[in-house]
Amino acid sequence: MTKSTHQILYVILFLLLAVLYLLHFSNSNNAENITAVEKQETIQPLNEATLNIAFVNSDTVSKYYEFAKKIQKSLTSKRSEAEGQIKSKYFAYESLVQEFEKASPIMGDRERMEKAQKIRLLEQEIMQVEQQLSDQVSRQELELTQSYIEKTNDYMQEIGKTLGYDYVMSYRIGGAMLYANERHDITTEIIKLLNERYESSK
Repeated sequence: MTKSTHQILYVILFLLLAVLYLLHFSNSNNAENITAVEKQETIQPLNEATLNIAFVNSDTVSKYYEFAKKIQKSLTSKRSEAEGQIKSKYFAYESLVQEFEKASPIMGDRERMEKAQKIRLLEQEIMQVEQQLSDQVSRQELELTQSYIEKTNDYMQEIGKTLGYDYVMSYRIGGAMLYANERHDITTEIIKLLNERYESSK
């Protein structure tokens, strides 16, 4: 081959390599663009501007919300009343046992048996009364708690809509929400509005 033929072959080879190079990187860029488009279509990050979210500290609400305080006071009163009834029964039982122990040495067998039977019956009565009062208090607690939840939920539906929130979360130490930014805390405002709503519904 002549020198000119070699030069022509080199030029053709160079052009072929250049074409292959361009084709390769053109396809690579297209693949990257397609992947980027697919990611944009499948992964859509949350746009915070479209959601208005806040949270309320439930422990603080329970402490300063008048309706919650009323429920707690009522429950405490019912528990104290039940405990008072049981204590009076135990006092009567203890008095009867002490009298029996003092008088037992001078009692006849029949009287001793009658007194012992009376003590056993009173003991059984105390256990029954204690169980009944416990069940009664549990039912009352459930009813009051359910009433509190329902009314407070109704109030929160109105308040949340009025304030324009999409979500109002409940936060308490040890609860499901592990972290909450303080700038989203509307506890004080919610307590004020809950108390106003509660007072107006009386």
